[in-house]
Amino acid sequence: MKTATFAPASRQLCRAASRPGFARTPRSLAVRASRDAELARMAEFKRSLSARLEETKKPGSTAAAAPEGAAVTTEAPPAGKTLREVTKDDFYEVIKSHGDRLTVVDCYTKWCGPCKMILPTLVQWAEELEGKVEIIKFNCNKHNKELGVALGIKVAPTFLLYKNGQQVASMTGAKTEQLRELIEQHM
Repeated sequence: MKTATFAPASRQLCRAASRPGFARTPRSLAVRASRDAELARMAEFKRSLSARLEETKKPGSTAAAAPEGAAVTTEAPPAGKTLREVTKDDFYEVIKSHGDRLTVVDCYTKWCGPCKMILPTLVQWAEELEGKVEIIKFNCNKHNKELGVALGIKVAPTFLLYKNGQQVASMTGAKTEQLRELIEQHM
């Protein structure tokens, strides 16, 4: 004896839609037309992008034509201040070397979106508060995992504030206003 199996409603609709003579509703036709139009736009974008890429590969061509008389340079823009990165090997040594100056440690990971978003702000603050506050980075990766666990890092970004080699405050999350208040409170 054959037992009946029941397919989910969505699968039943797909089977019904593929049968000849199935009546499509105006909504289903509109959705399909919209999807087809979007796929066509994406295909056109891909073609134009491929054409531009091929154009840049030709000898003597440039990726973007510069206006006449404009200087064309292939050099990278000048790098601004970067934050010092510490590891488990030099973490405490660096913190103690700053003495009574406030040291802010940005405990981050490379895959953390909020960590990447707050980095330009930290670099700006490091330039602005130079001589008063040191802002350094600590990557909580496999190499530094032991120290990260010892410091109690569970969330990235975590900010640890040190003065005279002692931790005076900590904060988690990329909340710039609260971090700035915490820095100014302990400067």
